[in-house]
Amino acid sequence: MEIKTVCDAVSESACGLSMGAVWQHISVECAHIPDNDAFRVEVFFTLLERLMNEGEIRLACNGEFLSGTHARQLQQLKDAWPRENSEDEFDDLDDTGYWFLARSPAGIVWIMPDGREIWT
Repeated sequence: MEIKTVCDAVSESACGLSMGAVWQHISVECAHIPDNDAFRVEVFFTLLERLMNEGEIRLACNGEFLSGTHARQLQQLKDAWPRENSEDEFDDLDDTGYWFLARSPAGIVWIMPDGREIWT
């Protein structure tokens, strides 16, 4: 499966939803791929970068947009990303998705075509 194909599908299906929901949509699109953890992470960051570059999303925390280049903002997420095989329940990405609620350094703000912002 090609990354672009998954990104296209998820950018449509998850528009306006939270970062955790975006991750879940990626998981659904990749469910048929065995051992897909690394691929899903690659898709996730590729999709966020694409949506940021296209002006469809911004990253924010505590009511403030993150500053810096898109690459720097995404690096903050990558640096905080849970390590493989973590036993900490707050590092969970798939079952309860606690990481997106408890540890992610940012969330998604969708910028709609009419300029409205949807804070997630």
